[in-house]
Amino acid sequence: MDDRTRRFLTWLLALTLVASVVGTLAIAVSPPNPTESYTEFYVLDDDGDAEGYPTNLTVGQSGRVIVGISNHEHRDQTYTVTLVLGDRTLESRTLTVQNERTSDFRVSFSAEEPGRERLHFRLYRGEDASGEPYRKLRLWLNVSAS
Repeated sequence: MDDRTRRFLTWLLALTLVASVVGTLAIAVSPPNPTESYTEFYVLDDDGDAEGYPTNLTVGQSGRVIVGISNHEHRDQTYTVTLVLGDRTLESRTLTVQNERTSDFRVSFSAEEPGRERLHFRLYRGEDASGEPYRKLRLWLNVSAS
């Protein structure tokens, strides 16, 4: 190999090495692409477990659950939660959850009529609780007369 070719290959190797170091540093210091945004919406029993829900009630008897919201939307988010039993809105609550934080609260409910009832938990983004909810949960209740 002549001297000119050797010099060219040395420069080429040096440039490749510098480019790989710069590329590695750029990847190391740049922020990662954010994951897809989402919100966790869940209901737990009064002890904080995902079991033992108060599903067998008598008319007028109260049940209690914990409603939880975990915000992974990459920004603070205002939510409105409604509880609907039959055609009655039992509760509507608006709260702001900071990004990457969780907020939970206890709610009580009772049924006025015996039978099988569906308790709806609806989560809306923002303060407007109309239209299609962002997330929905339900809890089936067996309500006896006495």
